[in-house]
Amino acid sequence: MELFKKKKNAPAKEDNEVFAEEYTFDRTIEDSDFTGGTFINSLEELREEDIDLSPAAEGKREGPGIFEWIRRVLFWLFLIAFLVSSFLLVRNMIQKREGSRIYSQLQEEFFSTGFSFDINDPMGAGEAEISGLSMDAGQRTIRTMTELLEEGVSDEEEPAPVETVSSGSGSYNVELQRMRAGLQNLSRINPDIYGWITVSGTNINYPLVQCEDNDYYLNHASNGEFNPYGSIFADYRLNRTITRNYNTVFYGHNISTGDMLHDVTKFFNEDVFNSTYIYIYTIEGIFVYEPFSVYESRYDYEYFKVGFRNAQEFIDFADEVRDKSSVKKDVEFTANDRVLTLSTCTNGFYTQRYALHAKLIQSIVD
Repeated sequence: MELFKKKKNAPAKEDNEVFAEEYTFDRTIEDSDFTGGTFINSLEELREEDIDLSPAAEGKREGPGIFEWIRRVLFWLFLIAFLVSSFLLVRNMIQKREGSRIYSQLQEEFFSTGFSFDINDPMGAGEAEISGLSMDAGQRTIRTMTELLEEGVSDEEEPAPVETVSSGSGSYNVELQRMRAGLQNLSRINPDIYGWITVSGTNINYPLVQCEDNDYYLNHASNGEFNPYGSIFADYRLNRTITRNYNTVFYGHNISTGDMLHDVTKFFNEDVFNSTYIYIYTIEGIFVYEPFSVYESRYDYEYFKVGFRNAQEFIDFADEVRDKSSVKKDVEFTANDRVLTLSTCTNGFYTQRYALHAKLIQSIVD
């Protein structure tokens, strides 16, 4: 049926004339034309099973494209990486806080006996009973330097004895007893205790340990607990008697918060380099070192050499590392000299290390 009829005798119009001028709506169409039409009848007869609900009936739908899959994979990878990184960061913060707590307790334990020593102003004390020594009266084996030097020999030539200051029965003797009591307190916590290191004007004030390798204490505190701080530890090849080593080498991490051996970097400052002493406390006595060389080196340069065939080889070594120093100091060496080396990473390229060398200038033993 027609809904629109062309007007009679309508003049021809251009194609762009308004449609309504040529056609008029036929208002004579009956309502039955709508209510009884094919389309309406078909709807009334439509059944549920006639409707195809398959995906094809809904139109052809494509799955996620390759870029959508890549986006999803990257999203989950980044999410996992974020969660893992957050976990590791939190765990590292907790472990470092635990490391600070451990070393604070060890410092309290070591200095609880109240000893004090300063190369410029050694303090005297009365012959008072020393806390800690009486507890070990039945098991202590504190030996004199002479006894220690008479024990065994190494594969290399035995270093000549160094000149020492005898403590006698005066003020040094009391301080030595107190210091040894402190070390014995630490040894009851961990038998790997080698001694203690203090560097004036820095944060370096820690126990020293030694075991059968140079790996264990990279991630274990000086009380034996696992901790990323690690410890300042002696090279496993060293003799326990410090003066039997031409070059006594200690390793430690360079913690960005200023802990462990981080402050080795301060010695690149000439004022610090020329005015700072390093104190090593062991069961034998107190050993004072003066820095003579500091520099950055590759890890495979043998600044950590501990075995020497003879005294001359040691002297050549000491001269060589002195000449490498970033800060110069006029120091000469003999067969009676001993060297201390502190080694730490630079926190830059993994092959780089900071090395600080110091010469033994005073030993106080009984």
